[in-house]
Amino acid sequence: MKYSAAEYNVLSYLLKKHVMSYEKAIEWAYSQHTDEGVDPFIESISLAADVSEILELISSEFQVYGEPSQDFIAGEAASKYSKEQLSLYDAIARILFDLDLGLPEEELQKLYIAEDYFGWHDQAEKEAVKHVLPIFSKYRPVYEHAVAKFGV
Repeated sequence: MKYSAAEYNVLSYLLKKHVMSYEKAIEWAYSQHTDEGVDPFIESISLAADVSEILELISSEFQVYGEPSQDFIAGEAASKYSKEQLSLYDAIARILFDLDLGLPEEELQKLYIAEDYFGWHDQAEKEAVKHVLPIFSKYRPVYEHAVAKFGV
């Protein structure tokens, strides 16, 4: 199967962020082998000596450097929240303050309202989730679909 530059950009991101190990990347590359053969680029990945070599191959071939789309990055925070790897507040704060995503104004406003509940409201999470769930539901599948191609 042929992968696009955007898909290899995701692979590069996963490797850079240590979401995917070198061993898993090699395992993924070998899993792409079929009776019809394998894409020569994937074969070169399967022969790479380490992560830095895989990253160099991707950047040289596709001119991508592990900087995925804003939808992907927002989806990563949403996915981590849904898997209980991030608290709701941390997921909101990551999108609002750690990342410069340029989300639509309406979504940013809902995120700021949700973030504002923390620190003063007795049921902050319950109220905040009402504002962010539609946003998280929009972006989470973008991330999960992209990383599923690499078995993550």
